[in-house]
Amino acid sequence: MSYMNPLEGLRTVDSEIIALAEDEYAAAAETAGIEVRTIHTPAEAAEASLLLDEVWSVDETGANVFEPSLIIAFAHAGNYVSAAYSLDEPDDMVGVTIGFFGQPLGTLMHSHIAGVRHQNIGRGAGSAMKLHQRLWCLNLGLTEMTWTFDPLVARNAYFNFQRLGVRMVEYLEDFYGQMRDGVNSGQASDRMLVSWQLNQPTRTSPSADSSLAAGAFECLRADGHGEPLICEVPKEATTVSLDIPSDIETLRGQDAALAGRWRFALRDALTALIADGWVLDTCLKGGTYLLHHP
Repeated sequence: MSYMNPLEGLRTVDSEIIALAEDEYAAAAETAGIEVRTIHTPAEAAEASLLLDEVWSVDETGANVFEPSLIIAFAHAGNYVSAAYSLDEPDDMVGVTIGFFGQPLGTLMHSHIAGVRHQNIGRGAGSAMKLHQRLWCLNLGLTEMTWTFDPLVARNAYFNFQRLGVRMVEYLEDFYGQMRDGVNSGQASDRMLVSWQLNQPTRTSPSADSSLAAGAFECLRADGHGEPLICEVPKEATTVSLDIPSDIETLRGQDAALAGRWRFALRDALTALIADGWVLDTCLKGGTYLLHHP
C-alpha cells in the first residue's frame, strides 16, 4: 500500500544531514536491540493502544490513552505513527510514538506521545525511537520538532536537554487539566514545551554535570525533610539552579501531597525566573535545572 506525502515538494533537507541522521538512528537502534517501523493496520493500532495503556497504567482508572481508531486516522492522514519492535522477537512491540504536523505547515512536527514498556526503559529504545522520528521528518523536509513533557520527571528532562539538545519554549500550567491515567491522576498536568532543531547533530556525550553546576545559586532545593525550599536570587547571581526530585514517580506513590508541593514549587520558581529574563540552559543528571541571565 502506498501513502501520499502531504508535504511533498515543499522543501528538501541536505542529503548529508539526512545521511548523518540515518547513521545516528541505525547506531541507536542496534544498541537498543530494536527496529522502528511506521504502522498502519487496525491490528497494529490495537496493539499500540494497549501498549500505551500499559505504560500509563490506565487499568487503575479505566481511562484510555489513545483509541485505536485515532491511531488509524492519524496514520491514514499522513502523520507520524510508529512502533518499536525487538530484534530478538520481531513481532514483540516494545514502544510507540505518535506525532502530527504543526504550524507553520512544512516545517514542524509536534510529537504528541511516546511510550516504552517498563521492562525496556533504560536500554536506549526511547532514544532510537526519537532518532527514527527525526529521520522521518527530515525526509519530508521538516526541520523542527516540538513536544511537551512533565518537567518534574528528571530522567526525561536530562534526556531532552543533555542528549538531544532541546531548548525550552514555554512553561504550560496545568496544560491538559485533570488527567485520569494511573501516572498523572490527582496531579496538576504542568508541562514544558520544548523545541528540537532536527538538522543539527545530537550530542555525542552530555556535558560534565559538576563543571556546569559549579557556582550556581540554589534557587530551589530540598530542605532537610525533603520539602521544596525556594530562595530569593541575589542580584549579583549570574547562574541559578533548580533541584527537583530524582524520581518524582516513586515519590507520587509514597507521598502524593509532597509530590504536589514540588509541582507548585517548580512552577513558581521557574516561571518567576523566566518572567525576569532568565534563560533555561539544561537539566543535569539527577534533576538539576540550570539557568543564566543574559
